[in-house]
Amino acid sequence: MVQEMPRRIDVMGEEWDHLIVLDGCRYDFFSEACWSHFEGELERVVSLGSNTVEWRDNSFQGRYEDVVYVSANPYINSRMAVRGFDARDHFHEVVDVWDWGWDEELGTVHPGAVNRAAEKAVEEHPGKRLIVHYLQPHCPYIGHQPTGTGYPRQEPAVRVVLNGVVGLQERPLVRQRLLDLLEALSYAPWVKQSGLLKEGRVWRVRELLGLPPSSPMDALRRERGVGGLREAYSGNLELVLRFAAELVGALDGVVVITSDHGELLGEEGRFSHGRGRSERLVLEVPWFRVAR
Repeated sequence: MVQEMPRRIDVMGEEWDHLIVLDGCRYDFFSEACWSHFEGELERVVSLGSNTVEWRDNSFQGRYEDVVYVSANPYINSRMAVRGFDARDHFHEVVDVWDWGWDEELGTVHPGAVNRAAEKAVEEHPGKRLIVHYLQPHCPYIGHQPTGTGYPRQEPAVRVVLNGVVGLQERPLVRQRLLDLLEALSYAPWVKQSGLLKEGRVWRVRELLGLPPSSPMDALRRERGVGGLREAYSGNLELVLRFAAELVGALDGVVVITSDHGELLGEEGRFSHGRGRSERLVLEVPWFRVAR
C-alpha cells in the first residue's frame, strides 16, 4: 500500500482563530506526547520551510491586520528587519517576548513568559487573531543544560540566537582559523549540496580538533550522546505542551497547534535543521485542531 504524501500547509490559508507555533517540533514526537494534554484532530503536514526564516518568508507574504503575533523568536520582532523581513509590515502588532522575556540563565524564553504575554494580548486586542510562537521544543533544553561551556552564548541582543553563530570568544589563533574555515565551508553551495559538512560531521571534526561545541545541542550530544539529546528534546516538548494546554483555556474559537519546522536528532548522524533541507523529519510537522 502506497502511503499518501502529507499536504504542504500554508498557515495563513487555513481556518483558525488562534495559532500556536512550537518551534522545531517534530511530528513523530508530538504525535506521541500531545494526547496527554489535548483532545482533537491531528494531521501530519509538510511545512513551507526547513528553518524559521524560510517558513516565515514563505508563510507571511501579505499584510494581516487582524493578527497579533506573540513572538518568543527574535527572527519575528517589531524592533528591526531580520534578513529582509520586517514583521511590522505584516501584522497588526508584534509582542516582543523574545526581548523582555529572555532568560539569560536558560539562554531562551521560558514558555511561562509567552503565556503571560499571550493572555495580555487577548485582553488588549479583542477580536484579533493570535499567533503564539513558543521557542520550545527547540534547544536549549530547559532542565537539561549541558555542563560544558565554550559555545556561543544564546543572546538576542547581539544576534547570537537559537542554534548559535560564531562569537568573539578569544581562542588560540590556529584553532580560530580552523574554526573560521569550517564555518565558511559549511555555507558554500557546493558543500551544502554534497553533504560533506552536515552538522554531525562538522561537530565531530570540531571535537577532534579540540574546538568548543557550536551550540547547546552540540554540547549536550558530547556529554550525553544521542539518547540523552532525544530525552532532553522530549522533555522540552512536554514542558511547552503543558503551558500550551494552560493557554488554550484562555482562548476562544478555533485553536490550532503546529510548528515552523522539525528537527534531526542524530538520525543517520545528522542533527539540527537549516534552510533548504529536504529531510522528512525536518519538514514534517503537526497540524492539530484542538477539540473545544
